[in-house]
Amino acid sequence: MTEAPQIDYEGAWDAYAQSWQSTGQAYIGDEWNGKNAGAAQDLAEYEALIEQQAIAPYINKADTVLEIGVGGGKTAALLLKHCQQLVCADISSQMLQATRKRLGDENISYIKLDGLSLNNIAPGTIDVCFCYDTMVHMEPRDIYNYLTQIPRLMRGKRLCLFHHSNILTPLGWQKFLNDYPHNLLGRRNGTAFSVMTDAIVEKFLTHLNYEIIHKETELVPRDCIWICRAPIVSAPQQVLPELV
Repeated sequence: MTEAPQIDYEGAWDAYAQSWQSTGQAYIGDEWNGKNAGAAQDLAEYEALIEQQAIAPYINKADTVLEIGVGGGKTAALLLKHCQQLVCADISSQMLQATRKRLGDENISYIKLDGLSLNNIAPGTIDVCFCYDTMVHMEPRDIYNYLTQIPRLMRGKRLCLFHHSNILTPLGWQKFLNDYPHNLLGRRNGTAFSVMTDAIVEKFLTHLNYEIIHKETELVPRDCIWICRAPIVSAPQQVLPELV
C-alpha cells in the first residue's frame, strides 16, 4: 500500500532558511513586505501596519505572548517592544536559530514544535497568542488542530490574533490560480499557501467556543485576520496520539 503524501513543513522551512540569500534585506523574512498581499508598498510600511494595527492595540507590557511560527523574527521583533515576555515557537529549528541570532535571549524563550502538538508549552502561562504570516501556509486541518490546543495555554485576557489566507478575495483567488498547478495529487511544498477561507475559520472558531471580537478583511486585502478570545478550559486536554 502506497503511503499517503505528507506535507513536510519542517523540512520545507529548514531548507528555505538554509538556502535564503539576502537581497538587500537585513534578516530572513524581511522579503515578505506585504506588497503581494495588497497591504503595503515596502517593508517599513508593512511593519508599521502590523505594529500599529495588530500589536499595539492588543498587547501591553504585562503580557506574556506566544508567537506560533516566528520565522526569521520580523513580527517577534515588533512584539518584543510591547510585551513583558515573548515565547517564540516554530517547527523549523533553522528559523528559531535565525530569530535567536536577531533578537537574543533577553525576555525571550524558544520552543521547537513538532507540527502536531503544543504540549511543550506550559499550560496557563500565555496572555496573548499571536500567529501572523504562518497560518497562510497551513492546511485547514492543521489550523484546526492548533486551535483545539491553544485554549489550555491561555490565562488572563486569553486574547488571540490569527492571520490566514482567504482565496475568496480577489488577490487570494489569484494566488490560488498561480499556485495550484504546483501542488497536485495531494502533494505540496510546506511553504505553499493553503486553500483557506474566512467562512471555514469562522466555523472553526465558533465550534471551539472562541469569542470573536473582530474580523478584519481590509488591513491585508488578500487575507483575513481574527481578533478573538480563547475559551476557558477547565480540564487538561488529551495528548494527541502519534501518527502511524
